Amino acid sequence: MMGFEYVLPVIRGIQGEREYYVSMCPLGILPKLFPLPDESITPFKRSQRRLNKGRSRKICQYILENRHNYVFTAITASIDADTTFEAVGEVAEMRKLGRLRIPIEGTLTIHDGLHRRVALEMALQANPQLKYETIPVSLTILYDNRDAIALMVKRVVKEVSFFNNYTYLEGERIPKNSDKLLTLYQLYQATVELLGDVSLKDEETFDFVMSYWQVVSDYLEANKDDENLDQLFLRLGKFGRLLLVDYPNNWKEKLQSLDLSEEMQQL
Repeated sequence: MMGFEYVLPVIRGIQGEREYYVSMCPLGILPKLFPLPDESITPFKRSQRRLNKGRSRKICQYILENRHNYVFTAITASIDADTTFEAVGEVAEMRKLGRLRIPIEGTLTIHDGLHRRVALEMALQANPQLKYETIPVSLTILYDNRDAIALMVKRVVKEVSFFNNYTYLEGERIPKNSDKLLTLYQLYQATVELLGDVSLKDEETFDFVMSYWQVVSDYLEANKDDENLDQLFLRLGKFGRLLLVDYPNNWKEKLQSLDLSEEMQQL
């Protein structure tokens, strides 16, 4: 299959200093472009919660009953492949419009919109004319197992007991009846804050991230009932970066000697 590719018309944008692309995907090729994930894989490798077929059937019913005025938000997905963007021009806005070439052996993974994707396939089977309509798709190249921070975060969840006990792995919203306190995405964001633009070698970076979250996990355990735990978590990430910059050789000793409750109030 080498040499074959998908070519999508896209608009290129920047968010968080990373490129992303928005395209209009014909519903007829949606199932081929985004194959369903293997439900047997672990939450660490899944990008979304498990598929609820009943929810997809309700969405399908909504489409068919509102054939002329149904509305959907964009599907969000990532690309696990080396892509090429070809702008249609070199002047002003023309540099943002173009074609995105995706190797056919690459994997496109949905992160938000899996139930919509399944519902649309169901609706297509009931009404093939829908294949001529489109849905917006937002594509990024940032969330896959090659992302070093994602790998660190997964290791933290596996090896640090607080995060192993309280991190929700199935999506970006914790269900009301769950005993989890933080999402995998929140841990990812806090780790981004922790590292910032600090220059560390790969092995040093892994060691620092693991050590830091291990040390502060006792503080998090003691404050797990804080209603602003998510904000506290991000502040801990920023505070860790300050420690590393100011005390690169003895940040751990410095951290252990501080009153974290007082330090967090100052951030």
